[in-house]
Amino acid sequence: MQHLLFPEYFNLKKNIIMEDRLKTLKNYETMVEALFDQELLKEKNIDCSINNEESVEIMPMFGEINEGLRILVFEKDFENALNVLNEYNDSIATN
Repeated sequence: MQHLLFPEYFNLKKNIIMEDRLKTLKNYETMVEALFDQELLKEKNIDCSINNEESVEIMPMFGEINEGLRILVFEKDFENALNVLNEYNDSIATN
């Protein structure tokens, strides 16, 4: 019944939730690689975080088990973040 009375509220709420979802951008084997890419993304004002960072620092072999290190970005930033990393890697390959 509430959907009929306030449909714009539920559409707005759905959009906010979609923007807040996190998505794995890339998996890493080493902390150095993950930190480097995190800095590239931060330079472009893309919010991101490294998942499993503490576990790998305490027990380095954890990076080889499970999913290892992952950079997470908001779903709304995923395509832009992927483009930033791809552009950087392409520029390295051509030089």
